[in-house]
Amino acid sequence: MGRNSRRRTRSAKDQKKSGNRNTIVIAVILVAALGYWGISTLGSSDYPSVVKGVFYDQALVSNDTGKVTVPTEVLNNNKLVFVDVKLATPTAGFTYLGRNIVLTSYRGGEYLPLIFISTPDGNTIGGVRVCEPCSSFSFHIIDRKYLQCDACGTRWNIETLMGVSGGCMGYPPPKLTTGLIDGVVVEAGQTGLSLLA
Repeated sequence: MGRNSRRRTRSAKDQKKSGNRNTIVIAVILVAALGYWGISTLGSSDYPSVVKGVFYDQALVSNDTGKVTVPTEVLNNNKLVFVDVKLATPTAGFTYLGRNIVLTSYRGGEYLPLIFISTPDGNTIGGVRVCEPCSSFSFHIIDRKYLQCDACGTRWNIETLMGVSGGCMGYPPPKLTTGLIDGVVVEAGQTGLSLLA
């Protein structure tokens, strides 16, 4: 066997080793990328798949400012918190954001039902807890991404409250201004109702 033949054999072996190394490197990168994608889309967060609303009856209510405050840890731990605020004067209903919200079917119109949501993306949403076409005041979170009415089954995107499916898609809980000041604050005074502090 000549010198050139040995060089060609050695060169072929080196190329084969190099090709095997490249294949291994590409396989490792692919596995890492798929693993990251799987973790980020399936289980990146410990946000539960189904969340039932929890009533919280110790919210701070200010009739002067119309603010209702729930401790941040209460919302972060429960994800979906319901608060009923006693009204200074019982009311049959009120109009907010062009929507007529009837309260006579909820606790005799003596309370304003509020909803506080901590979303999977870390956003905080507050609003009036109602789906008025079906007179529902109860919701839950499903599939980590939908707020669902317990009466009609309508679903809204949990991050935007845009309708996804169901008969009441245009009637998500009407949003109220939400902020963080020593807890999660919802500006319930925007409804025009007088709260009982």
